[in-house]
Amino acid sequence: MKKYIKSLFLVALAACVTACEIDNLNTDAPEVNQDEVGYLKIGDVSVNLDTEYAATESQPKTVTRAVTEAATSYWVIVSEKTTNAVAWQGTYADASTQQISLAPGTYVVSARQTQDGVVEGVKQDAPYYAGTSEDVVISSKQTSTASVTCKLANVLTTVELSADLKAVFKSYDASSPKRLKTNVKVGTDAASNSYDFEASSTHEAPKMYFRDEAGLNSTTGNTMTIVLSGDYYTGDLEDLTNGTPSENKWKEVKMTKTLTNVRAAQWRKISINISHPTTGNAQFEIKVESYLYDEEIVVDVVTLYESLNIEEAIPDEEEENPEAPSVTINGQEDLNYTIDSSKYDADAEAWTSHLKLLVTPTSGSTVQSLYAVVSSDNASLQAAFEEMTAATNGRIDLFPTNNLSQYCNVATDGGSITLKTAGMNALYEYAGTHTVSLYTVDSQNRMKHTDIIITVNNNGAAGGSGPSVVWMMGGKDVIDQQHVLTAENAATYTCVVDIVSKTGLTKLEVDIESSVLTNDELQGIGLASHLDLVNPNPDHIDALQGLGFLPNGATSLGGQKSVSFDISVFMNTLFMLFQESDGCLFHLTVADAGGETKKKLDIYIQK
Repeated sequence: MKKYIKSLFLVALAACVTACEIDNLNTDAPEVNQDEVGYLKIGDVSVNLDTEYAATESQPKTVTRAVTEAATSYWVIVSEKTTNAVAWQGTYADASTQQISLAPGTYVVSARQTQDGVVEGVKQDAPYYAGTSEDVVISSKQTSTASVTCKLANVLTTVELSADLKAVFKSYDASSPKRLKTNVKVGTDAASNSYDFEASSTHEAPKMYFRDEAGLNSTTGNTMTIVLSGDYYTGDLEDLTNGTPSENKWKEVKMTKTLTNVRAAQWRKISINISHPTTGNAQFEIKVESYLYDEEIVVDVVTLYESLNIEEAIPDEEEENPEAPSVTINGQEDLNYTIDSSKYDADAEAWTSHLKLLVTPTSGSTVQSLYAVVSSDNASLQAAFEEMTAATNGRIDLFPTNNLSQYCNVATDGGSITLKTAGMNALYEYAGTHTVSLYTVDSQNRMKHTDIIITVNNNGAAGGSGPSVVWMMGGKDVIDQQHVLTAENAATYTCVVDIVSKTGLTKLEVDIESSVLTNDELQGIGLASHLDLVNPNPDHIDALQGLGFLPNGATSLGGQKSVSFDISVFMNTLFMLFQESDGCLFHLTVADAGGETKKKLDIYIQK
């Protein structure tokens, strides 16, 4: 998306014919024969609010605010370009009444709001202005012209939360660490450049001005980190409406979004919403709109003489640009790829072909960032990716940060992505059609996405027979591994089992083996050490539904081709039942017409 700033004034300096001594001259500068000096005079300071923006559906207008600062107090500095030596400095009030004599050479003229040039960290309603001229060539006995445009040197940021989102978070007093808030930080190490936008009528949407950590002349801009956190209600929202929420249904969540190339003179308007909060499949959405904030102060040179159109591009990941980097598979434009046994050498136990994506930027640009969003008709793979990317709103960063380094290699210039053996093995476990939307962004902030279609044929399921099983706990696949449950993680860890069968389940049994959690103990909560989820004991159905083993109020999972049950509440209950440290084995047996799959989960309770 591009926003246009028009009518920034370039100005000319009228010649002055008399020279004078200037008290503000740098006394350390070498003496110059007065017959050889040239001259520079700086004129009026004016404010330009005559701006125009290209109207779009997502960006219909800009916001203009009058500038009330006393322009005469701005600090003006004239420096020799090569050495950066200060040849003259003083207030604009001083500069506008004097003619500056300078040794022949090349100079730059800068102006800023304060003498010390110090911009404090994030502050409310505290814009700061600064700017630097183009090169000014001073010739002997000649008067040269110069101009300086002072632009907003902060990043303006506001945050708005939707009513639906605020309704499903817990209200706490301002001192509570679990209160709903949005932390925004500009710069990777800028602790003083961080602010908590509180979810209240008085603190939610102030205009905060963040210091530009990267600097006005930076080519890469700043990194902005947005973190939404608080206690989110995972139960029936009618309980909240009725004022009867279950305390064990609150879950502390934290969602992070990172923006790159954030620059001074931009307004980042952050809007956060929640989709489908009543369906049990809630998704958080962060939308960031980019505006140019149209406050410019022009340090004139005597008179305004010309109006120029100056265009500045702002990166916006919602608008696609065909000039962004293109993607091919192994150098071919066909974006379909199949993973099956023909690409695997069973004797060598190695893949004979690996998926390789080539990313090619247009001439004159480089790859700036790559990230992917994955969707699939295999519920198990879809659930695994959603669990993995819960904190990044479904996005997987691949370049310059590679969050899938275990499964794929990314070239140091972002020019290629190659699946490792581990990546090929992992995808082969999930039969079905998977769509990888690869988003490519170049050094000119142009973005587009390319859909890669990956089809996996594995003759049935993981291992070649029986249903596929993925058991995710705390964001990790814990099948056939020991997982430690502690007081710190027991209340917040999610535990989800995803099962996919091509023909429909004929068997789904859970056997619990523990010296502490005996059959008698389990009967106390309405369960038993052996649970049949295809033909459940009628006495167990209420407990199985309440603890998540029978999702969505089902009474049987027989015949199901895709099952996802969340037993996070059961894991929390399990932790509370144990009085001392001990272990607990879960044996899962799943079968369909293609065969039988057996998995186990080893939970160790650490009190």
